[in-house]
Amino acid sequence: MAGLFGKILSILSGAPEHAVSEGSESTGKYLAQADDPVDLLFVKKFTDGGGLFIYCGSPEEIVENLRAAAKECGQSQFFVPERQLGPWFEQAGLAVIQDNPLEATAMASTCHAAIAQTGGIMISDLQTAGLKFAQLPSIHIVFARVSQVVNSLSDGMAAINKSHREQRPRAIITLKGKMDESVMQAKVDPNKGRHVYFFLLEDPLFPENA
Repeated sequence: MAGLFGKILSILSGAPEHAVSEGSESTGKYLAQADDPVDLLFVKKFTDGGGLFIYCGSPEEIVENLRAAAKECGQSQFFVPERQLGPWFEQAGLAVIQDNPLEATAMASTCHAAIAQTGGIMISDLQTAGLKFAQLPSIHIVFARVSQVVNSLSDGMAAINKSHREQRPRAIITLKGKMDESVMQAKVDPNKGRHVYFFLLEDPLFPENA
């Protein structure tokens, strides 16, 4: 898997300072092929929609890319309701807010699934401390395991049903890049103006309970 992403990083993503951004000449549309792996399909769809994709292959890369993302978006304080993610931010020298989201204009969370067909990222109130879609900060860093990239929305719902049988999410949110076609065409969409950084990690890099 790391080899696959190593081949496409220079084309589609990379560290935040080289990431796909609005107005960049490197944001050309990449046509998905029927035989592309779901991981690559998601990256193409997500970055075409203005999402910022970063692959991290080691703990050091997670911390380094967090520093770069924070510098790029001009943030030093992040609302991080999932406490197991806090140490990465602390190692990066960033302030972690866990109780009052109003003190931060950026946040970080895990996700339930990343959907290849739509380029959307499924999160819920379980990861946002109950915040509603419109209450989320406009800058959002999402951490995901490679195994959480799935083909369709139904696959994402199946993953939620499997992993949260005892504590069901009450509200499921789909994050997308601000240049996603469905976001731009909608008169009102909470994703308008949202900056989403998607950190994709190999499964063993995730802390327990994340």
